[in-house]
Amino acid sequence: MTSQLSSFRRFPAAFAIVAASALAFTGLIASTTPAYAQSGSDYRCSALAEQAYTAANGAEGSKQASAKRFVVTGKKLCEAGNERAAAKQFRAALKLAGVAEAETDAKMASR
Repeated sequence: MTSQLSSFRRFPAAFAIVAASALAFTGLIASTTPAYAQSGSDYRCSALAEQAYTAANGAEGSKQASAKRFVVTGKKLCEAGNERAAAKQFRAALKLAGVAEAETDAKMASR
């Protein structure tokens, strides 16, 4: 019976060690998230979005309404974290407005 009591007394210490390890592991995972996932300043959702918005406002007639829809959809995709699909929407708006994506921005996107 004595050995059972001593094992039982060690349980809280063992539990504390396991809990501390789990907490440290969780902190490690949270601190190693990719930088693009933490910052939210992805080129596709910042510079490309602004370029598409400007081009959509400069488009004429029915093209303007369609281009603005592409931009709105792209912004919603950015909010959802889907930058790749958002970039497709922004590029469709640029194409519809007849504006080419800026050369330096395109190079940044391909990185």
